[in-house]
Order: sequence, then C-alpha cells, then structure tokens
Amino acid sequence: MISLFNRSTSYLFIVAILVVILSIIQLVVQFSSLTLLLLIMALFMALLVFSQEKNTKNALASNAADQHVENEVQDNDELESKVQERTLELNIALQELEEVNKELEEKNTLDDLTGLYNRRFYDQKILAEYRRSRRNLTPLSLVIIDIDHFKKVNDTYGHLAGDECLVVVAACIKSCLRRSADISCRYGGEEFCLILPETDSQGALALAEELRESIASCQVSYNNTIISLTISCGVSTYLQQKDVQAEHLFAAADQALYQAKHNGRNQVRQQDFVKASDS
Repeated sequence: MISLFNRSTSYLFIVAILVVILSIIQLVVQFSSLTLLLLIMALFMALLVFSQEKNTKNALASNAADQHVENEVQDNDELESKVQERTLELNIALQELEEVNKELEEKNTLDDLTGLYNRRFYDQKILAEYRRSRRNLTPLSLVIIDIDHFKKVNDTYGHLAGDECLVVVAACIKSCLRRSADISCRYGGEEFCLILPETDSQGALALAEELRESIASCQVSYNNTIISLTISCGVSTYLQQKDVQAEHLFAAADQALYQAKHNGRNQVRQQDFVKASDS
C-alpha cells in the first residue's frame, strides 16, 4: 500500500513538472526576461527542496539501519557476556562438586582415628598391586603388623589410651614409609598392613625391622602415664609363584605374624608360600 502511494506521488510530481514547463513556455512568450528568470529560480528552489527532503529521508533511513546494527551488536555482546558468565558459574559448580566427591571418596577410604587407609581400600589396592606385579614381573611384599598385648593396654589404661597408642603407631608407620608407592592401612583393631610394590623380601624385612625398633623406642604419654609398646610383624613376598593369588599373600604374612607372636612377640618373621601351603 505504501509503495503504491509512493508511485502515485512520483507520477503527480512529474505531471506538475510538465505543467510548470508548459506554463514557462507560455510565459516566455507573454512576459519579460526578468519574470522568466524569477520563474526559473522558483523552479530551481523547488527542485532543491525536494532533493534535500530525499537526502534527509535517506540519511534517516541510514541512521536507523546503523542504529539497528549497533543494537544488534550490543545485544550480541550482552548475550555473549551472559553466556561466559553462566559458563564460569557452571565450571565453578563442577569444580566444587568434584572437590566434594573427592572428600567423600577420601572419607570412604581413610580410617578416621589414624588417618591411614582403611580395610576397604586395602582390599581394592592389594588386588590391583597383585595384578600389576604379575603383569610387570616385579616383586610385591606385604607386611602385617600387630601391637603386642594391646588388650592389656585397653584393660589397664582404658580405650582412650588405646586409641592414643593406635595414633602413635600410625605416625611411626607414616614416618618409616618414604616412597609414595608404599601404602599403609589399618586392617582392623590393632592390626595394620603395609603394601610394598616393587619390594623384595630383603627390603620388606628391613623396613619391618626399622618400624619395630622405632615403636619399641617410642613411649606414649597419656594422662601423665607412660605406656611402652612393641609390635610383631609378618612378611610375605610375591614373586609370580605358580598358583599364588592375592589372598595367599595375606595368608602367608598372617602365618608369619603368628610365628612371631608364638616365639615371644616384638620380632619380625617371614613366611614363604611353600611353607604356608604345607602348614
């Protein structure tokens, strides 16, 4: 509808121009040169006004287009800024969730009292290290530690004193393990386990003996009372022996621990798989 109106206006303008031209021709015959000059100037002014109006309309249209483009750019910038802000918030939320999951995982694998790994973690790790040892053909040693006469400590000084003794023993274990690959676990009660990847029997025996001497020289202070502790240790080493599984590694070390207890405690004993299977 607007386009039809514009075309009609253009036609009327052309007709008006023709009428003016015809009038000028008539006036040329009837009037003087001065009058003709005035008419020509009037016609020129009319054309100038029309040209200015057209230029003004084009300028307004161009400004409107530029403003539209500017608005779109501004809207896009605002949208991009919001997307970046939401992305940052999402990354922060994911990081916080990951940290929470890590904390929960640590709580599920750590012993609350001693800070060592718990029995659940031991069961998972010993199987993983056994498979790695079998695959890489490297030795894997296990040390089982038991605090001597621990029941007597609880009965004499109370369970809180017993807990303090467990904490001290755990601290000694941590100080003796210098490799990040070595793993210390509280197996249960007063029993601890050391998983020693790539460690032969000689290295495991030396570490167990160092730990025994460290605890024997350590004194636990509780309520102005000095409590002396000793430990017994059983050691076994897996060297890819035939038909030996991860549970056999524990059984051999447990048998060695039994021998250490039976022979008077406060000592380290080793058990190989042949003797373990014969007994």
